[in-house]
Amino acid sequence: MLAQPQTLLPSPQLSINPHGFELWYQPVYNVSSGDVLQNEVLLRWRDPQGRLHLPGEFMPIVSGADAEQWLDRYVTGQAINQLKQYPQLKLSINLSRRIVEDRFIAEDIYDLLANHEVHPRQLHFEISEASLARNFQDSVALIRDLKDLGCSVILDNYANQHLTFLQWEKLEVDAVKLDATLIRNLRQDLPQTRLARAIIETSASMGQSAIATSVDEYSKSRHLHDLSFKSAQGFHFKPPSHQPWLTGKVDILGVPIDNLTQDELLQDLQSGIVFTPNVDHLMNLKQDREFHEAYNIADYTICDSQILFFSSHFLGAPIKEKISGSDLFPAFYTYHKDNPDITIFLLGAAPGVAAQAQQNINAHVGRDIVVGSYSPSYGFDQNPQECASIIDRINRSGASVLAIGVGSPKQERWIYRYRDQLADSVKIIFAIGATLDFEAGTQKRVPKMISTLGLEWLFRLMGEPRRLWKRYLINDLPFLWLVLRQKLHH
Repeated sequence: MLAQPQTLLPSPQLSINPHGFELWYQPVYNVSSGDVLQNEVLLRWRDPQGRLHLPGEFMPIVSGADAEQWLDRYVTGQAINQLKQYPQLKLSINLSRRIVEDRFIAEDIYDLLANHEVHPRQLHFEISEASLARNFQDSVALIRDLKDLGCSVILDNYANQHLTFLQWEKLEVDAVKLDATLIRNLRQDLPQTRLARAIIETSASMGQSAIATSVDEYSKSRHLHDLSFKSAQGFHFKPPSHQPWLTGKVDILGVPIDNLTQDELLQDLQSGIVFTPNVDHLMNLKQDREFHEAYNIADYTICDSQILFFSSHFLGAPIKEKISGSDLFPAFYTYHKDNPDITIFLLGAAPGVAAQAQQNINAHVGRDIVVGSYSPSYGFDQNPQECASIIDRINRSGASVLAIGVGSPKQERWIYRYRDQLADSVKIIFAIGATLDFEAGTQKRVPKMISTLGLEWLFRLMGEPRRLWKRYLINDLPFLWLVLRQKLHH
């Protein structure tokens, strides 16, 4: 709960200090192509102590101060400012529960769009089923006014609880978002699943897109095609972040991989968690629950495998470029060599290796870009005392970037468990496997030609057969059949 709500709403009038409100974004994807359709705007509030609050905590305070109309306009204005900067961007804004009572909202939105010279087609509005049911005739008029502006309107959180199908049809919205409760157990023939199917079929007959929300795990995502969902959003695809997302995704075995080049990533990466999936990751994700939960918090999942690259082309959704962690990390610190805001802490590798990597990187860059390093014990992830000590080291270093290389899935799990204990100064986290060994010079990289041919696995197997034979010859072998099955299924 907010400790001092009066700092947010000093009076019941609309004289509200907007300081502390933040716009976060979560993309909505086309299920078939992986393209971003729009970003939903998600409102957050950061209190004076720096804690971030969700709408369930601060909206009752806003409502109690009769400030919802002000907040609708504030968020819309901030979103239109973003659209002015990015003409290719589309944003979807959630309007408040009392929006139907706001008789001047359409006029004010028109003025905002005109003043900023933003095209209305960039702007979508989401209104919940419960809000529209409060006054149905006024709801029909509001939607007509918003559509007359050229904006799109989405019926949000629809579960056939407040509006009948006939009322839904009369609203003439552009799309419908199914309530999260309807897709909670898509694998089972439950009443809510049958209702979800009915809504999807009805939306298709009315020419509307049906959007799946809260798709937070693979088990849900793999049923989206079967149910004929056209678009979806959720942690499985991309968690909410500070910045809108424009890059599409490619689905391989239910794992969404960001389709971007290394140059695009370097320009875009200002904050977030970066994971580098390969074939072994995809196979482990099918059976390791915590590993999958860790993947759901990643802001970037990039293709670190030539085999995944080839597979994407075979599936008809080609990934632009393979970006291995061992290529990305040196490109990242070189890109930021003159950026004083970027400082790095290295965690991983055998004793002395991280320190040697630190020395080599700083010599290459020409400044102390790496401000700390630590090589943990073998089972450190099971030792709470050592983990607490590591977190203290990282936080005291003042680093803005953490690069952890202790092997997968250990490094991803560690990030998942301890990310919230890291200082706010840590903006970027890389999970980069053996990259620290390469940077220290203690291990040679696979020759480029072998990597390009997709034979890196064979090179490593020949170098460490006792350690890697089971991974490559047993665990990962079904991958090719699973990709073929995905191709045939879609």
